[in-house]
Amino acid sequence: MNTRLLLFPVLLSAPALLVGGLTAWGWSPPLALTVAVLGLIATLALLERRWPFRREWAESSGRETTTDVVYIALASVPDRLTRIAVEAAAVGLLGASVVAERPGAAAYGVLAAVAAFLVADLGKYLLHRASHAVPWLWRFHLAHHQPTRLSAMNALRLHPVNLALNAVIDTVPLLVFGVSPSAAAVLATVRATVGVVQHANLDLEGGRQWLVNAPSYHRVHHHVEVDEANHNFASTLLIWDRLFGTLRRAPAPPVVGVAPTPHRLPVGYLGQLVYPWCGDRLDTTCLLARYPWMVR
Repeated sequence: MNTRLLLFPVLLSAPALLVGGLTAWGWSPPLALTVAVLGLIATLALLERRWPFRREWAESSGRETTTDVVYIALASVPDRLTRIAVEAAAVGLLGASVVAERPGAAAYGVLAAVAAFLVADLGKYLLHRASHAVPWLWRFHLAHHQPTRLSAMNALRLHPVNLALNAVIDTVPLLVFGVSPSAAAVLATVRATVGVVQHANLDLEGGRQWLVNAPSYHRVHHHVEVDEANHNFASTLLIWDRLFGTLRRAPAPPVVGVAPTPHRLPVGYLGQLVYPWCGDRLDTTCLLARYPWMVR
């Protein structure tokens, strides 16, 4: 077996194990999650330089890379810090202590975590699919598809509204099922890990696995052709794509990104931030884009 294929299960499991260990040692869940995700991105970035799936994607792309870094710094890291903190506080206030006192609390905790994970993962699948079908949702999701290369760096390129919708879907099941803060942090790490790894410019699993959304599947989703891109919507588990008939296993697309539009699409963070409210009026009558430097 190609030893590189062993990286896939290792990369998927290591961050969650790290977060579990750090929280057991007294680290706050938000800090543990942030350290694990940033460490994963750094590790993948190094591996992408050593074993790139596509050499041209490993080359520096200037403005795209800068925008990726801004998304990580201004959107994704703060989102994870605040989200896990809110989840931990809400779960603590709404019944984690009561759950802990039940007979068989440990077994219930495991079942609750699994149930919350499955419900949230289905919700993320449905939101993602809707984001490609409903025009106003697509405007918020479009920035994620704009990069012309795939790498771990652009996995966290998500508009704050997209992040907020994901946060609601992730958090509500945790509260409903009474998942503990430490377990919630591990689940969040699993979701974030798969989201980052599936964008990696690496041949990690060669299309052999069937359970978890992986690079070979997710590249198809980033195809520049819409008919091809409207597949493989899963956030984590491919079972939803199989169940709803949207799974597609195919060779990596020759071109990734979004199809040309009649109007200009902004490439910087601020422009992408205001674009959903402006659309094709970005350069003309949109009040949010009054200043040219904002939309370039």
